[in-house]
Amino acid sequence: MNGDADVVICGGGVIGLATAYYLGKRGVAVLVIEADSVASGASGAAAGLLSQPSLEQLRGPQGALLQASFDAHLELAGQLPDESGVNYEFARSGMLQVSLTEAEERADRQRVEEERAAGMATRWLEPAEARELCGWIDLPIRGALLPPANGQLDAYRFSLALLAAAERMGAKFRTGRVSGIERVGDRLTGVYVAQELIPCRAAVFAMGPWMSEVAPWFGMRVPIAPLKGQIVHVRTPGTAPRYGFVDHGGNYATPKASGLTYLGTTEEAVGFDSSPTRVARDQILAFALSASSVLGESEVLEQTACLRPLSADEQPIISAVDGLVGAFVGGGHGRKGVMLAPVTGQLLAQLVLGDLPTFDLTPFALGRFGS
Repeated sequence: MNGDADVVICGGGVIGLATAYYLGKRGVAVLVIEADSVASGASGAAAGLLSQPSLEQLRGPQGALLQASFDAHLELAGQLPDESGVNYEFARSGMLQVSLTEAEERADRQRVEEERAAGMATRWLEPAEARELCGWIDLPIRGALLPPANGQLDAYRFSLALLAAAERMGAKFRTGRVSGIERVGDRLTGVYVAQELIPCRAAVFAMGPWMSEVAPWFGMRVPIAPLKGQIVHVRTPGTAPRYGFVDHGGNYATPKASGLTYLGTTEEAVGFDSSPTRVARDQILAFALSASSVLGESEVLEQTACLRPLSADEQPIISAVDGLVGAFVGGGHGRKGVMLAPVTGQLLAQLVLGDLPTFDLTPFALGRFGS
């Protein structure tokens, strides 16, 4: 596509695509520009786990966003497959947080007490109860925490669904590397793809871990760096349980609708190296074996690695760009990109259209990092 666009979205990952979807809902003509292919980075490789926020998270700056985005995922599950023609395998599911040590058991029991006192449906399970829900857990554990029912989806297919629905509402998609912007005074008037100028009235920059490239265009810091994460896909013997499990370090074993099981994950600050490693595979498999000998009998099929975009203070950036009218940023979500995509897309659409955002975005403003 050549010529003008109403709004250009730079980045074809889940944040940019969610923004395109919600702008399409408002009748805005959108052009999505992606350097590689749809969801070719972290968005397509993520495990797609959707968790309601814990009480501790609700008390933090992201709490309200996490809850609103979880609720938005439930709403999307009832309409996006029909809007897009893509079944992205959304399912309500549970994840047990296993306690392997006395200290973990003590912390989990305390969390259960606090969250139940706050009206949340969190439960403590004795080892036998945990094994009834997740038959994989056959090695000694001290118990498990069961949060309220969560959900999961196929992250790549979810991204495709957002794009397909946006295209049905008039959005266009093209490949190319965004190389700069055009500005007149304090207003953005276009973006460059290589040497080609795409005039537009607004642009949303959602370029994942490559967002630091835009800092010179804005004249301010955009401190987003890659955080490598690796996942091992296995085929387990027998029928997988409905519930997966997670440990206190954020590692998980989750059965997927495809029949595979995803084991993960790592957090590695290694720059832009996205190569799978044997060290990570061994680390992930060792986690799985800490609670389950069954998983030790699994067939390893694939190992993936991706680069998650993480901001310097580990809070997302959902923001207009100070001093550059018409420029907006969505990024830095770390491991919560798929989880926070719906609410981020909604908020960026509101900013683009000049609406009052649903939430106070001060904690997520780009300007908090200075120039």
